[in-house]
Amino acid sequence: MTDSAATPPHADDMSLMEHVKRTLKLAGPVIVARAGILVLFTVDTVMVGQVGGEELAFLGLGMAIQGVIMLVCIGLLQGTMILSSQAYGAEEHKRCGEVWRSGIYHALVLGLVLGLICLAGEKLLLLFGQSPSLAAGGGSTSIHFGWGMPAMLLYVASSYFLESIQRPRVGMTVMLIVNILNFGLNGLLIFGWGGTGLAMGADGAVIATSAVRWIAALAMIGYIVSLPLRQGDDQFGVWASWRQVLHDAVRLSGSLGTKMRNLGAATGLAYGLESAAFSSLVFMAGVIGPAALAAHQITNNAVALMVMASIGMAAATAVRVGNAVGRQDPAGVRMAGWVGLGLVAILLSLPALAMLVVPYGIASLYVNELAVLEIARWTLLAAGIFIIADGMMNVAMGSLRGMGDVWVPMFMHIFAFWCIGVPVAWLSAFYFDLGAVGLQIGIGAAVFLSVALQVVRFSLVSKRPIKRT
Repeated sequence: MTDSAATPPHADDMSLMEHVKRTLKLAGPVIVARAGILVLFTVDTVMVGQVGGEELAFLGLGMAIQGVIMLVCIGLLQGTMILSSQAYGAEEHKRCGEVWRSGIYHALVLGLVLGLICLAGEKLLLLFGQSPSLAAGGGSTSIHFGWGMPAMLLYVASSYFLESIQRPRVGMTVMLIVNILNFGLNGLLIFGWGGTGLAMGADGAVIATSAVRWIAALAMIGYIVSLPLRQGDDQFGVWASWRQVLHDAVRLSGSLGTKMRNLGAATGLAYGLESAAFSSLVFMAGVIGPAALAAHQITNNAVALMVMASIGMAAATAVRVGNAVGRQDPAGVRMAGWVGLGLVAILLSLPALAMLVVPYGIASLYVNELAVLEIARWTLLAAGIFIIADGMMNVAMGSLRGMGDVWVPMFMHIFAFWCIGVPVAWLSAFYFDLGAVGLQIGIGAAVFLSVALQVVRFSLVSKRPIKRT
């Protein structure tokens, strides 16, 4: 089932339950695929942690170097999803393949740039005040992250394309397979399973992850380029002559590439600056004390895991909104957005309840140190108050992206986090002496303001005449 069949159904032709079914059908595989990316890092962290704290520190430092920049690059590729979903809704299927090829060119360039930055990991860590031994270990893992960067972004661009043309199960299947492969490779390269003698600790984990990233990227690209062979024709225009490919690659797809970069730049900035805001709170937690820092990290990780559903729902909602824009269906735009918001609120109600009712139990899954548990129970309780709003914020921004409305939401989002969230966190933590709980109060203030602004923005923009990006 797709949003754009031979005769595209408009929202007036669909019941509320039909909208819900279509959104869930698309969102389910996307949620699994997005969660799979997080699981890769989680498995690496848990397995390296069995080796020792120093190796875990090396892994964390390597992740820190590529983390924020990778989020920016992933945001920059969002134009692939926006333009291909709108083209699909308008039944301009050949245009979808053209958008995908442009996304691939951008992913390669961004991946190479990010990879080169990762090669300088040791120097960057020394610049940020790390000890020579930590900088050397973290720099080594950073190098291995670097050669996997192009693959990561190729996978992302290809998954955006496949989700836009209503084939989300491909990305889900690939990510499930590579997670299994990553676990096995981790055992071989971290611990030297099977008497291989390749016990490489943190380096082994990152080598395994970068290797499976390339497997994922090649599997996605292989599926896409084989579509014409299985369908009997190149419905989505994924094939092009070598001359055309080289011409478009050199020009980064010309005007289409410019449009993609304009759309992606806002999302990339939003991801990067939000991540930087959270990093500033980590530094504040470190000033409060080690136990506060540990509790803060536990809470952030728990929230990230629980709101993963909203990431998939946001992507699905963006695609459905984009499809409706493409077929010039204003009622469909509004229904897709509101249904996504309602569904994510329902999906996150159980995690929110768990954080409010059993925060101590959740914290004890992470750590058994009493000092950390006593703080984490309150930080998790505070986070439980805004977790539903956090998910709705992601979906609201996804709805706006589907309409190609990216710059105003980006400025509103950054205003909420940097002008409200960070100052409120500092005041609550230090001036009112609430410690780590005060940091969660700051995040909550930013989330509630951002979701209010984004929902009002969607309500207003979705009532305007439809304009394709």
